[in-house]
Formats: sequence, structure tokens, C-alpha cells
Amino acid sequence: MRILILYASTGGGHKRTSAAMKKYIEESRPNDVVRMVDALEQISHIYNKTVSEGYELMVKAAPKFFGTVYNQTNKDSTMNDLAVKIQHRLAKKLLPLMVEFRPDVIITVQAFCVDMAARIKSKYKMDIPIISLITDFATHKMYVQDGVDAYVVSNSEMVNSLKELGVDESAIQVSGIPIDPDFYHDFDKQTLIRKFGLSSDLPIVLFMAGSFGVKAILKIYLHLVETSADFQAIVVTGKNKKLYDEFNDILDDNYENMETSTDDTTESHIKYYIGNYGVKPTKLLYFVDNIQEYMYISDLIVTKPGGLTVSESIVSVLPMAIFSAFPGQEADNADYLEKHNLAIRLPKKESAKTIHELLLNTEKLETMRNACRQHNMGNSAKQIIELAENLVKSYHIKNKTYDPDLVKEIFSQYYSVTDNEE
Repeated sequence: MRILILYASTGGGHKRTSAAMKKYIEESRPNDVVRMVDALEQISHIYNKTVSEGYELMVKAAPKFFGTVYNQTNKDSTMNDLAVKIQHRLAKKLLPLMVEFRPDVIITVQAFCVDMAARIKSKYKMDIPIISLITDFATHKMYVQDGVDAYVVSNSEMVNSLKELGVDESAIQVSGIPIDPDFYHDFDKQTLIRKFGLSSDLPIVLFMAGSFGVKAILKIYLHLVETSADFQAIVVTGKNKKLYDEFNDILDDNYENMETSTDDTTESHIKYYIGNYGVKPTKLLYFVDNIQEYMYISDLIVTKPGGLTVSESIVSVLPMAIFSAFPGQEADNADYLEKHNLAIRLPKKESAKTIHELLLNTEKLETMRNACRQHNMGNSAKQIIELAENLVKSYHIKNKTYDPDLVKEIFSQYYSVTDNEE
């Protein structure tokens, strides 16, 4: 199969999900050809920059306004109509990609991408199945478009929501959100703990800043290390150098490693916070490419409820303490997680106290771990590709090639349209 994955850089989760799909295909299906494309960048670098940076600005500086926009586009409204018109106008700019790559199937990993792919399919009568992959734990109207052949969702509750939007239940597959295949490897916990210079005698709390590197995580950490809780911490700041430097300035780096290590790598190096209740061993990390190992050994993760991080935590059987869920998809995710006992929600005040109490409540933590096990749906990417293969067969296009005259006609239409409109 020739598989085209369309995503957008509005938040980090869509790209990571797409990369997880691509990695699975390349590792397990060598005869397939896969291409992963940022649809907004393909349309225009300026447009992509405007949309992506505007998204980030709204989320960080005006979360309530973002929530309003999200909710308005999730129903019949003037704002939703405007968004659709803009996407339809820009969709034609993806046409050269379609003609050049000739995909057998299109997997869309963001709402804008679904809309544009469906628009091209309809306008140019392209006989290509489209899969709409929803990367959160609740539905949104913009993911639902005429011309979409299948919807992949993270949980069974989303089935009814999609049915209410007019989707036939037979077109919905509950298989979870794809994550990096490395999360499915077998790990030895004690070996990893030793590798990272940590102790087997203390619970491990993993702090992750999220794709926007929110500073709330620093405040939570500073309050938690001043409690009487006995724990060790792993802090991953992502590609936020400023946040990393702030953590680094706070931690005392004058101690030797906790244990004698056979090497002096950063993986085994531990820093220490010295507070009123003693020393809190802390491993401070910038960007890492083996987050699955850190998740596997942790007892609790403190993070924002992005769809991909949540999915990785579930597969890692890692209870979540979630903070700063902005209105919109993250708030929806948080509602689902709390309802199913996969996570606790941290209040703005006394977050540290809430985490402290959870660390002491081993029964509650075990209940949350069991909930993760029950919600683990296995290798989602594998299930999605099997779905794609069945759709391609049903379209009878597995060995189909584009007619040269049709390609010429499509390009002629494309340039004619763009010349007139621009």
C-alpha cells in the first residue's frame, strides 16, 4: 500500500502520533510506502506558522478564549462555517501532493486535515479511502466529514458521540491512539532503575512539562519536594531550555551519584533538592528519545492531559496526576480520565498535598494501575493499518494507477482554479 499520513503542528501530539504510525509501518511492513506530511506546511509556510503559533498563543495566553473557539467550532455556528470555508479554499493546494504520491489510502491525524482531504476527494472524484484518526478522548464535529470511510477512536464512549453526529457505527473502530512501537517492548524494571542511577527503595514521580513547557510544573515540583513524602523525581522539560535552566539552578549539583556507576553518563547522573524534609533525589532531563523507559519505571506521572501522553501512560500502566488542562480537548480528556479512575485532577491550590496523599495511598494507586491495564487496547497502529488494508481492498484500487490523461486534466483544473482565485 501507498499510505499518506496528513497531520498539523497544532500541538505536539498530532506529529508524534503520525510518527508512531510511520515507524510501525516502516518496521513491520517493508513493502508498503508511507509518507508523513504536515498539511498546513504543504499549503503554505506562512499559513502554517500563523495557525500553529496562533494556536499556541491562544492556549498559553488566553485559554478561556481558546475554549470558546473550540466549543463554537464543535457545533453549527458562524465560526464553524467560516473555518470550513477557509479549509475548503486551501484544500486544493494539497492536490499536487495527491497526484504526485498517488496514495492508496489517506490517514488524517488532525481535524483540519480531515476536512481538506475529504474536500479534495469529493471535488476531484478521487477514489481513495480516508481514515479520520481522532487523537483525544472526546469527539469534535470537525473530524466528521462526508467522504471519510472510517473513524478511529480511543474509547467506546466516543462511538455514541459520533453516532449523534451522523456517523454509521460500522465505520467506527475503537483501537486507541497510536504510540511509538518502542512502548510495547519488554523491559526489566530493576535494570532500568540501575541504569538511570535511581533507587529501588523509593517511589518514582515523573514530571513532564508538555509540548508547551508550562511553568506550572515547576511550582508543583517545588511544593512537592517540601512535603514529608519520600520519593525520587524524574523531570523532563522537553525542548524548553528556559524551564530546564530554571530547574537546574534550583537543584544542588555538588553531590556524587547516588550509587557507584560503571560509567559517568548523563543517564546515571542524579541531582538533589535539599529541603526542610531532607534530600529529594532528582534526575533532570532536557529532551529524551527514550521516554518509554522512564514511564515504565515510574509510579506516578504529573503531566498535562494531551491525548498522546495519556495513551503512552495507559500502555505504561502509569497512573496520572494532571494539571492545567486548558478548556477544549484537554478538559475533555481530563474528564474522561477522572471518570474512569485513570488519573486524579490536581487543584490549583494544594496540588502537592493531593500528590502527597496519593503517594501514601498504595491501594488507590494500584486501583489506578488496574484501570490502565483495562484500558490498554494493544498496538493501535497495527489495527489501523489492518483497517486501511481492508478499505483499500474494498475500493479495488490496490493495483490501480492513475491515468496520465486524468492526471493532466486534474492539474489543468488545479492551475485554472488557482490562477482565477489568486
